Amino acid sequence: MTESELLRRQRAHLFFTWSAQTRARTLEITDAKGARFHVADKGWVWDLESQVYNVNVGHKHPHVRQRMVEQLDALPACAPNAVLPVRARLGELLVERGGLGADAKAFLATGGSEAVENAIKFARLLTGRTKVVTRRSSYHGATLAVLEIAGDARKQPFAATMAEGLHIEDPYPARAPAGERPSDWLESLYALVEREGGETIAAILLEGFTGTNGMQHPPADFWPGVRSLCDAHGILLIDDEIFSGFGRTGRWFAHERWGAPVDLMTMGKGLTSGYAPLSGVLVRGELAARFDEEVLWCGLTHYAHPVSCAAAVGSIEALAEDGLIANAQAVGEVFAARFAAMVEDPKLPAVVGQRGLGLMRALEIEGGAGPLAEQAWARGAFLPWKGDLAFLCPPLCMQSDEAHAVCDLLVDALVAAKSI
Repeated sequence: MTESELLRRQRAHLFFTWSAQTRARTLEITDAKGARFHVADKGWVWDLESQVYNVNVGHKHPHVRQRMVEQLDALPACAPNAVLPVRARLGELLVERGGLGADAKAFLATGGSEAVENAIKFARLLTGRTKVVTRRSSYHGATLAVLEIAGDARKQPFAATMAEGLHIEDPYPARAPAGERPSDWLESLYALVEREGGETIAAILLEGFTGTNGMQHPPADFWPGVRSLCDAHGILLIDDEIFSGFGRTGRWFAHERWGAPVDLMTMGKGLTSGYAPLSGVLVRGELAARFDEEVLWCGLTHYAHPVSCAAAVGSIEALAEDGLIANAQAVGEVFAARFAAMVEDPKLPAVVGQRGLGLMRALEIEGGAGPLAEQAWARGAFLPWKGDLAFLCPPLCMQSDEAHAVCDLLVDALVAAKSI
């Protein structure tokens, strides 16, 4: 494919992310609607990544656009201390849907990394402690402070200048050595807390449901066990729902599935369905009340940007009014059934596993998922992948017949990939 003039212009003066610049995989997207986008040199393709796992309501949703245009006409920019109807309404919606209690309060930022950084600041301010525990392979954002505490491989270029993080192994039976029980992972966490001293740990930070580092299910006792441990030592439990929130797993938030109340919850991505930059931290009421008289040492220029708030209000309203949370669960069950059949199909020996919740799903491909993604693209689907996992995370507006069409396409792609 020859490089277009538009790509040459953009490459000349803007960086692409997470890539050597000459090898960046680019898409010249000219239009989008629902669960698909249009590429200049290819036509319409299924968006199985929801762009960056964030276009939850689907592309070009008219209600989100309407809310944004209304705010642009009313007041497109203002200072963080301005009092606006759109800000008040968003706060009400986040508390209503978040599950942290009727007196919870939100702090808003512009991206997921900022949300996690501010959650850590809250935890340190509230506890007077400094240490944060995460999973070894977790990813919580790309800023230096967040990379330092997490275990994701994207920290490696900076690791020599970072303090060693406190990590527990992934608490998932699929990754456990033979003979271990799921509760052994809790024993590992208990040992870490005893070694470090519970009185020194500010927070345990966990993804509500892990994203592209596995999409593995936690054992039933894990989250309740972590909650009990936190209560025993005065540690705060932070739930990172940046990827899994706003309906992605078939619930408003994944923590609803685990039976363990959380103290703080980070959110982003689906908060605005990607229509404008916005993220946030939801804080339980009794913790938030600490700052009624104490100074909250957190802030940023674009705090609660009015147009971004309008996008969030519109997106949350669309998720509710269009029934997209229930749809994610129902269509996710279609994918789960079709993927289970692929695992059992002797004609598809490369498919060795499948897992997920709602429309946050993964296929495990023996030998690596790259060839499958290449063949899916040739047939009109953009399929994200990493190592031996292919990820299925389309917009929540995808319908059952569309899911079947995608699965038929993937079967054809798997057969073609096998013959390469």
